[in-house]
Amino acid sequence: MPAKWIDFRELKAQVSIRDVLAKYGYLDGLKDKGHGKLVGACPIHGGKNPNSFHVNVEKNVFNCFSRCGGGNILDLVSKVEECGVRDAGEKLAEWFALQFVRDNNKKANGSRQPTESAQASPALKRVDRVPRTEPSLEINPPLDHSLKTLAREHPYLKERGISKETIQTFDVGFCTRGLMKGRVAIAIHNERNELVAYAGRAIDDTLAKEEGKWKLPYGFQKARVVWNLNRATKNTGSGLIVVEGFFDAMKVHQAGFPNVVALMGSTMSEYQEELLVAATDSLALMFDGDDAGYEGLRKVYGRLRRKLFLKEVHLEVGEQPDSLSDERLKGLLG
Repeated sequence: MPAKWIDFRELKAQVSIRDVLAKYGYLDGLKDKGHGKLVGACPIHGGKNPNSFHVNVEKNVFNCFSRCGGGNILDLVSKVEECGVRDAGEKLAEWFALQFVRDNNKKANGSRQPTESAQASPALKRVDRVPRTEPSLEINPPLDHSLKTLAREHPYLKERGISKETIQTFDVGFCTRGLMKGRVAIAIHNERNELVAYAGRAIDDTLAKEEGKWKLPYGFQKARVVWNLNRATKNTGSGLIVVEGFFDAMKVHQAGFPNVVALMGSTMSEYQEELLVAATDSLALMFDGDDAGYEGLRKVYGRLRRKLFLKEVHLEVGEQPDSLSDERLKGLLG
């Protein structure tokens, strides 16, 4: 629930700008210069100048010398979300689980009785973080806003061979603002069909090198989800097909295999293993034709060979499922 009353001064003192940047997935693109200084290309507007965006962690401020200007954490959220300061404050209070409490114990003349936290702020009793026992798997609030601007048919998706039907089936789109700005966004559901995150694929090669191929919400644990398992379990008559990535799974699905799932990497966690063992008694493992894929395939086979019936689908060096034709995929999996 949004905070009904917020002490903005105390909020800025409680929340670190580093945590806000991490919330948006911006830290990976910034270099630590020491003494609390971070420098990089501006992640707000997708700048290319590697020295245009400066952050002073100790002072809790930022500045974009190219286009966006600067300010504090409220200004940062306001610029990314394109919202007012009030809305930015409510978002921050919700994201970082801050509770602000008015002190109504005042004298008739408007002054107030001394309290334990009177020196911290004349307007509140205390600001507490609500303790959490484990990382939240909920989708980050910024996504709710940014996904309203999804463009379903982006040229990048067509170039990757992703059909309109697949785009609709897997809830894929292109974001023009918010956390996934400038990225193809892919919905991630858990095995209970609950939306837990969106993955953002950078379509600009320079951006991909600077910030990594994927941008996931802060706190999301991909090791606890097998992508598309919520749909694939409806088609487990011939077992499940396991691939590494989202686009690998989409292309295999398009080739006529709706029983495909993705690990979101070449490593299978114990949690993912348990999900797969519970879902089927047969797996076809088709990892990328590179060192990471071969090693991942070897480890998965070693761990699951006594639990499930396994089939290894070997790809040639340099091959990936998403780069293969439907005919080639049918030949390998049919």
